[in-house]
Amino acid sequence: MGDMSQARVVLSPVGGARRAVIAASVGTVIEGYDLLLYGYLAGVLATRFFPADDPTAALLNTFAIYAVGFAVRPIGGVVFGHVGDRVGRRPALAASMLLMAAGTLGIGLLPTYQSIGVWAPVSLLICRLVQGFAIAGEYVGANILILEHAADGRSGRAVSANQVAVYVGVAAAAATSLLLASSLTPAQLAAWGWRLPFLAAVPLALVGLYIRGSVPDSPALDAPGIVRPRFPLIVALRTVKRGIAVFAGWLVMVTLGGFLLFGYMPSYLTRVVGMDATVAFGANLAAVFALAVGAVAGGHLVDRFPPRTVAIASAVGVAVSVVPGFMLIQQGTFAAAVLGQVIWAVGIGISATVSALLSASQFPVPIRFAATGLAYNVSVTVFGGTAPYVSTWLLSRTHDPVAPAWYLAGAALLGLATAVVGWRGPSWMVTGEPCSG
Repeated sequence: MGDMSQARVVLSPVGGARRAVIAASVGTVIEGYDLLLYGYLAGVLATRFFPADDPTAALLNTFAIYAVGFAVRPIGGVVFGHVGDRVGRRPALAASMLLMAAGTLGIGLLPTYQSIGVWAPVSLLICRLVQGFAIAGEYVGANILILEHAADGRSGRAVSANQVAVYVGVAAAAATSLLLASSLTPAQLAAWGWRLPFLAAVPLALVGLYIRGSVPDSPALDAPGIVRPRFPLIVALRTVKRGIAVFAGWLVMVTLGGFLLFGYMPSYLTRVVGMDATVAFGANLAAVFALAVGAVAGGHLVDRFPPRTVAIASAVGVAVSVVPGFMLIQQGTFAAAVLGQVIWAVGIGISATVSALLSASQFPVPIRFAATGLAYNVSVTVFGGTAPYVSTWLLSRTHDPVAPAWYLAGAALLGLATAVVGWRGPSWMVTGEPCSG
């Protein structure tokens, strides 16, 4: 690897940094929209792809496919991590976007259970596997591209834009679902309306590819002294095992909280709390906005204060607020649903920005994509992708409507322990040096 450990990133001019933020974030919006449509329309998909005689079993099976679709994410993380470190950040992101569009379009074209029986859920699973493989390279690669273009002292604010982009994509999926639920009858939505947002994947992907094509690849990979290893992941597993463990441990709270909010809460509000679908989507959309506010606040905080301190504060905030939030939601009003989600969503947004910066501090440039991709996608697979299924299962076993909140509170305590015990390295900089801890 030569003198990889001593190489520093050459930061790009402000204009280049701004273009990188815009291009990376636009792609993240599109892929976030593609991925989260499934969660928001899970209630409708359950009636289209499974027998209608047991609605609870149909919803569980729909969420099971949602979770299994994440099982290939570690594989995708390895593949895209290798491409991102060996070939470049931008080619990896382009391939990810094209694959995601193919999987999303496929869902929109699938025949239903009433037409082809058991082959309908099998086909749905295949499309979800394609989506899961594709998304493994998007969020990680976009964060890294932004960080490696960022101006010194503004890394947090720059990368927070990509966290906001995630939530804008989620909000787009939520808003689309809200529009469909409010403008179509339940029969129309079930018959054909659910297909429309999935069919929009191809034109959106073409727009994203065009915008990203105007931005140069990361200046970090071509900086003096950078040597790209032949097998980045092998080098990462040999040299930054502790960093991978710390990164994955912190992400448990981030991914569980995020996917609980935008992958499960719409169904929770309608099926458990008994809210009207339109009101439930609106309340959840407000909570997603709170996630974005938290992400922006996190960017400013980590540029001003030690990120470890910000991480500890956000973990404590989530741990103490999520159970009262779920209790408040049980009142069943729009205001209670909004406030009950918002009080812990802000902490999740802050912690997401912290996690993006953690990638830069823990992993050197030549193995950054591979190491981050592995840690991130394993955590998302185990905890994020299973969040709706595990939450539904906990409710069915305990009959306690607050059970999902206790699950997230436990994850927040794990995040707190990771920040307190695991984060010993001080090098919160976009550099080519590995974390000194």
